[in-house]
Amino acid sequence: MSYICLMANENGAVVAADSRETFPAKVHLDWRRKCFVLPERQLVWACCGPTLRLGVDFFRAARLLLARAKRVEDGLRRVGALVSRVTAVPLPGQRSSGAFWLLAAQWTGDRFAIWTMCVRPGEAPQLHCRRLMPGEAVSLHAGAWHRAMPPLAARSLCGLSYDQLRAAARERVALAIRMDEARRARNPGHNQTIGGAVRSEGIRCRRA
Repeated sequence: MSYICLMANENGAVVAADSRETFPAKVHLDWRRKCFVLPERQLVWACCGPTLRLGVDFFRAARLLLARAKRVEDGLRRVGALVSRVTAVPLPGQRSSGAFWLLAAQWTGDRFAIWTMCVRPGEAPQLHCRRLMPGEAVSLHAGAWHRAMPPLAARSLCGLSYDQLRAAARERVALAIRMDEARRARNPGHNQTIGGAVRSEGIRCRRA
């Protein structure tokens, strides 16, 4: 399981993630892109969890579905339905693939719409949306360490510039990587699933 986070305030929204992809037998490759942006839709999102199953690349499928949907929420529902349908198929000799998480933000012209989606294998997707009020901020995260490392307090993000917001999101992911490295040092048998380079995407507010 990776680590992703989303932070947004009145100046912009940023998603950040590690780049590690974990395969069976504790094989890791630090090449996976988990943060995405569609500038023409003022949409940014990050996802983690199972990436490839039965030949379906969930991350690539999410980008295609969100780009083609008339409404972002419609695209997210299609992503959730796809992940739910594919992960419901049992694979002989393999454990459950774990939950698929997606965090997204879209600038709607006067405020941000924030979506959180969780899809557990074989279950109906859980999709939640909220809209930020003027002066409000949000801090979300998902993946490994999300219980041991609470997200930053949203109030600490109020008033930050876009660049400061981006730096805060990237540092949060870097912290998760360091924590996973420290756990590996204490326990060599620990499967370090968070690692690689920190990557991020973001959008600035475009007020009329």
